[in-house]
Amino acid sequence: MNNPYESQSARISFISRQTDNIKLFRFELGKKIKYQPGQFVELSLPGFGEAPFAPCGDAKENYIELCVRNAGKLTAKLHEMKVGDKVGLRGPFGNGVWPLNKYDFKKQKNLFIAVGGLGFVPLRTLILGKDDLLGSGTKVQIFYGAKSPDDMLFRHEYDRWKKQNIQLELTVDKECVGWKGCTGLVTTLFDKHEVVQNSVAFICGPPVMYRPILEKLQKLGFADEDIYLSLERRMHCGIGVCQHCAVGPYYTCKDGPVFSWAQLKTIPEAI
Repeated sequence: MNNPYESQSARISFISRQTDNIKLFRFELGKKIKYQPGQFVELSLPGFGEAPFAPCGDAKENYIELCVRNAGKLTAKLHEMKVGDKVGLRGPFGNGVWPLNKYDFKKQKNLFIAVGGLGFVPLRTLILGKDDLLGSGTKVQIFYGAKSPDDMLFRHEYDRWKKQNIQLELTVDKECVGWKGCTGLVTTLFDKHEVVQNSVAFICGPPVMYRPILEKLQKLGFADEDIYLSLERRMHCGIGVCQHCAVGPYYTCKDGPVFSWAQLKTIPEAI
């Protein structure tokens, strides 16, 4: 959009419940919004505010999908809305790109992803576009942790992903009835599964998980410049005006939200 402050009207065309308090919304804008995995948009409702969300759909489609947790005034109102209702969207913002252009995934690199909770949301776009963005031969390995099986996002898609050469390993925080898989934090999966070799690592999720995963990856020999983290939680205005997202010399909304650990490791407040 030419004016970064101006929102476009977007109509809700599909709603899918993911968990008790998370829904996936599909928005039609009448034209295609071009975005890349890792970028974000600002969603607004008059009288209820505005907030940033990462698209999680297939970037080739003419609609945009957002996965939203009911966690405040704006999101509570959005969760009450129905197909046909309208919101405002502006963006996309951020340089946004998980470093897809830096590596020749089709020839050299595999991809390791460690995610927790809602961290799966911005990476779904990458997974859906895997063959185009990475190549059908790229090995993708995902370690995903959630509070419980019912809190796992996109559960109905896992079987399809596995058919696309994606290794998906799951864990839940605590033992629960009916769950026969791994129990423990995401780091527990490192002790049970060998991390795919010759890979670059993407990390996204609650900040508390970042340092333990970084330690695991460094012990495995990952270089700092081959580990990438998303700091999307810090974003606010989207265009670097409010300075809410400042991290050392960077504005998360303009220089990120994706950074390599080589960029962040000397900034005390980064994670």
